[in-house]
Amino acid sequence: MIELIETMMPSSSIDISLALLIISICALVDILSPGVLAITGYLLLTQPNQLSSRLFVFLLVIQLGYFMIGLLLYFGGDTLLELIGKLSEFDFINWFYTITGTLLVLISFIKPKDSTIERLTSWIPRQTTIKGIIILGIIVFLIEFVTALPYFYSVFLLNHLSINSFSSIFVIIGYNLVMVLPSLLLLGISIVFNDKLQHFLKNIRTKLNEVPITSLLVAIGVIGAVFFNIGIRGILS
Repeated sequence: MIELIETMMPSSSIDISLALLIISICALVDILSPGVLAITGYLLLTQPNQLSSRLFVFLLVIQLGYFMIGLLLYFGGDTLLELIGKLSEFDFINWFYTITGTLLVLISFIKPKDSTIERLTSWIPRQTTIKGIIILGIIVFLIEFVTALPYFYSVFLLNHLSINSFSSIFVIIGYNLVMVLPSLLLLGISIVFNDKLQHFLKNIRTKLNEVPITSLLVAIGVIGAVFFNIGIRGILS
């Protein structure tokens, strides 16, 4: 991974404004984090009354992890990057997508009994403790950070700029905030337009409860096929 980042690194004489533009683009690329967005949507649908506290803790855990990694890399973390590169060589993310996709496709062909459906839906937690949210944040971070190439590139690019460390740390903090901007916007919308949003979410919950199991199985199969395609392409590349 270090070799790849070094080949993408521009000249040391790059203009600071251009470098910051590149970093901003990298942050926008990282803004679509599937794990963060999925957990945000889950909390919106299942825990509207505790959304602020739960989502804040979740995002804090995620961004604290990224911030610590960013500081370690900025202050000479080549060894850490080599370790991350070795972890990514195991392709466990791609295998995770492939295996999960295969299981979802297989599940989509099953016609469960009503009792089985109730049992499966009962496993979905409707309330999550702060401790559970912290564990969930750690899991999502560990799954996603090894593939955060734009973030690693941006931190190494900061090392090539003639700006002080204090300013670079602020850039890293800003990058982290951009990464979770969609979740923060949803949180802000939920606070400002709470009544309207809850009415909208209630309609979604009602429709989800009314959706026939066959439609849900089809949706699961499609998601599984997408996951499998992402994983197998990553393994073969």
